[in-house]
Amino acid sequence: MAETGAAVLVRALKAAGVERIFTLSGNQILPIYDACLDQGIAITDTRHEGAAAHMADAWARLRGVPGVCLVSAGPGHTNALTAVLNARLAESPVLWLSGGSDRATFGKGGFQELDQPGIAAHACKAAWRVEDARELPALVACAWETMLSGRPGPVHLTLPADLLAGPADGAAVAATPVPPLSREADPAAIERALAALAAAERPLVLASPSAARGAAGAALAAFGAATGIPVFAIDSPRGLTDPALHDASAAFRAADVILLLAPLDYAVGFAGPKAFDPAATLIQVASDASESGRVAIGLAGDAAAALAQLRMGAVIHQWDASAWRARLDAARAAGRARFAACERSDETPIHPLRLLAEARDLLPPDAAVTIDGGEFAQWARWAFGDWSGPVLVNGKLGMIGPAIPFAIGAAIARPGAPVVAFLGDGTFGFHALEFDTAVRHNVPFVAIIGNDATWAAERHRQVAFYGADRVVASDLLPSRYDQIASALGGHGEFVQRPEEIRPAVARALASGKPACVNVLVASVPSPAAPV
Repeated sequence: MAETGAAVLVRALKAAGVERIFTLSGNQILPIYDACLDQGIAITDTRHEGAAAHMADAWARLRGVPGVCLVSAGPGHTNALTAVLNARLAESPVLWLSGGSDRATFGKGGFQELDQPGIAAHACKAAWRVEDARELPALVACAWETMLSGRPGPVHLTLPADLLAGPADGAAVAATPVPPLSREADPAAIERALAALAAAERPLVLASPSAARGAAGAALAAFGAATGIPVFAIDSPRGLTDPALHDASAAFRAADVILLLAPLDYAVGFAGPKAFDPAATLIQVASDASESGRVAIGLAGDAAAALAQLRMGAVIHQWDASAWRARLDAARAAGRARFAACERSDETPIHPLRLLAEARDLLPPDAAVTIDGGEFAQWARWAFGDWSGPVLVNGKLGMIGPAIPFAIGAAIARPGAPVVAFLGDGTFGFHALEFDTAVRHNVPFVAIIGNDATWAAERHRQVAFYGADRVVASDLLPSRYDQIASALGGHGEFVQRPEEIRPAVARALASGKPACVNVLVASVPSPAAPV
């Protein structure tokens, strides 16, 4: 009996090293589930397609390999779109698989018919509709190379229902995908970059999300250690105003040479005069070196390879950025001191920083932290700006909602390590029912909600710009979100006073369950608030 298209697909995924798929079920994709049973690929099923994509994103960021999400056609496909776009801007490799309408009737108004690759192309590095099951092994291998080459990012495959369920005679044996070759930058350009950095009085390195993770992140850390040049990751929707920078970015405009491992987008002020001194020398590492203009030295190559070249070449230069580093360290220290009293505040409602500091001090240094939301998320970025463990943020898209599925994906990717999600009460509503997913799959994590009963960022802006009597669509209720977690089989804690924080968080961590600590906090503008 011939293999089905689904069996060929899953065999190719297995050859690529896929261990787990994050998914929400649908009729077209049931053959894939059945084939996963034969290949030993685990399935984590969610309550929303967007959550499946967020979990695959978290898996990719923490494991350093592509995450896989699988959804059904039509609305299932579109429900995953925003989460995949979030992964794209976070430079996270996610293989997005969607069921599709039958090939024979496509274009005739078939059930859930949609130009899915056309939609996905706006969120992915590449997108294809598979027309022949025999092409699946080669397409999976191509997807792997595309996801991991240059700046990592998602790739999409639409899988027609009849292709998955039907026979796939003559399908090639699935080959193990070969990782893309590391592409080094031109040695002469590397030497020019090193000479400029070594001669600088105030050099600076700014890295995009993927350049601060995995092999590139290790190479970046080695280069920073070898040269003493200050290194900062830019992974937040706030860009250079990210509270995690603790006010150091105010001094970035004084830098005289800047090594950018990032695109020249809004996150770095488009490298314009508000972000950097117009006289500063810009060096950029980019996979295609297409972003010229303002850049004086372009290094066309992969971030990990170019950084390794820079590290090897650094030994022939003298490096002393100690005075500049001390200046930036002083700026960060002064920034942290601005709100030091808030971490000890006994006021009620509780100041967000008091909650965050109490929780932070309870966590082991390897705990993974996810952060999501508006004003409360910015306070969390401030509190965890120097955290030693993994920190997953929503990323440059600026969407809200990922914290809970991120936390579940992180807990599955790092079994046994504590995972804590910090999120506002507004964003809790996006994926609250993923507590059901965590309970069903026995995935412990703790969600700590800063509950100020409002969409705080919008409320503060409305009050500042239009007046307190002009606030619209920004009010929520101080709801008992902890009871939602308890009702779904998790652990719930409700906190109203500062002295209750630490015992409640400790109990949640010790529960061994998906837990929610619902804390009533004051609604105060964050350090990054524009008002």
